[in-house]
Amino acid sequence: MKKSRDFLVFGLALIIGDIIAILGAYSLAYILRVRLSDAPVVDFIPAWPYFFSLLALIPLIVLLFSLLGTYTTNGRVNKSVHLTRILIGALGAMLLLITVDYFSLEPIFPAKLVPLYGFIFSVGLILTIRGSLYLARRAWWQRDHRRKSVVIVGDSSVAQGITASVARKHSGYRVLAVVGDGRLRHTTHSTFAEAVKSKSPDVIIQVATSTNPTVNAELLQYALEHYVDFKFVPSDVNDFPDRVELELFMGDVPVLNIQQTKLIGWGRLAKRLFDLLVSTLALVVLSPLLLLIALLNRLILGKALFHQTRLTRGNQQFQLYKFQTVRNDLNGLSPEEAFEKIGRPELIKKYRNNGDYLADDPRYGAWARFLRKTSLDELPQLWNVVKGDISIVGPRALIPAELETFTDKHLILNVRSGITGLAQISGRRDLPWEQRRKLDIYYVQNWSFSLDIQILLSTVWQVLTGRGAQ
Repeated sequence: MKKSRDFLVFGLALIIGDIIAILGAYSLAYILRVRLSDAPVVDFIPAWPYFFSLLALIPLIVLLFSLLGTYTTNGRVNKSVHLTRILIGALGAMLLLITVDYFSLEPIFPAKLVPLYGFIFSVGLILTIRGSLYLARRAWWQRDHRRKSVVIVGDSSVAQGITASVARKHSGYRVLAVVGDGRLRHTTHSTFAEAVKSKSPDVIIQVATSTNPTVNAELLQYALEHYVDFKFVPSDVNDFPDRVELELFMGDVPVLNIQQTKLIGWGRLAKRLFDLLVSTLALVVLSPLLLLIALLNRLILGKALFHQTRLTRGNQQFQLYKFQTVRNDLNGLSPEEAFEKIGRPELIKKYRNNGDYLADDPRYGAWARFLRKTSLDELPQLWNVVKGDISIVGPRALIPAELETFTDKHLILNVRSGITGLAQISGRRDLPWEQRRKLDIYYVQNWSFSLDIQILLSTVWQVLTGRGAQ
């Protein structure tokens, strides 16, 4: 999980670098043509209005570069292809600005040479900034603790080539083990179980051979349960239907990339940016309400906040925050333990069968029931969203004991847990525990940004009407 984060951080760095390059290039063009040149201009436009016009069009320019594939960071792209994409992107940015200038009621460019100078400068600055970023990433990857460890399974010339490519220090990878029958000189283990006995890899690459031409179920299951990237090198890429995603590993080896969720790459980055924006704004706007509830909680229950260990992406534990609602003497106890302590063990079965809900739960007083009915007790989780523990929308953050015996928990934990989710808006009081987890898995495997928006809007409606509260 930490390794895949590097790709997203680098992709974000590329975007920021391009924004700086475009703004810098067209600012230099303005200075050169308007400030330093004695030639008259068609329309005199002050520097700040000119700059803000450029700034307003930056999102469209970034979208153009993204559609051209210049932000692909996972895998290798031929240098000439990458250069061509940058040139096309810079040219497209210039044409976009000229088009907007032509149709705009107010001119953007003070002179015809400004966009041409901007194009020339932008190519130079983009290449300079990107070159620096790639050199920095290469140096970062050469640090052993940042390189992805790879287990290669299969005896073939393709496996030997992949092993040699991965072994190069600047590849960003390192060979943890090569599994085979010893025909390759790089072979280190005869079985996969032996190879991963002492250390888990970050990537598993299975190379198709005559004896193992298809995806090995054992390897795939291990990858799913340990949140490891799994790549399969087919003997013939034409054997697979169009819906299967193929990528070029190390630039020239076609591999079948098996993803456990659709929430990857730029989708994951967009979701994180959305989470940060919404949660930060909500915390600022709701800060007076949060302070008031905390003070009342302190007076009524003796404690403002409740925190508990929960699970999120990659089976990682974190401390989830909520406003205290349970009685102080029951704080930190599971429902079963709490009902036993208050002498009401007969409620345990009723509580679980009713979707973890009781209309008159004896663990809560009138104030606590109000907080839970209005879902106000959930608001401190916005801080968990800012920290990156959870998302606004995602599978429910469960305590470790709840997921311990669930066989498909690795499927749920492929994405960050959420404050709200598909299970919460789908009648959580009436659905059995297993059915709610199936809804969580459906969300993980069928994520889309539009689905997040639908869940969020439905949650707001249910909170306002009191239908979704516990």
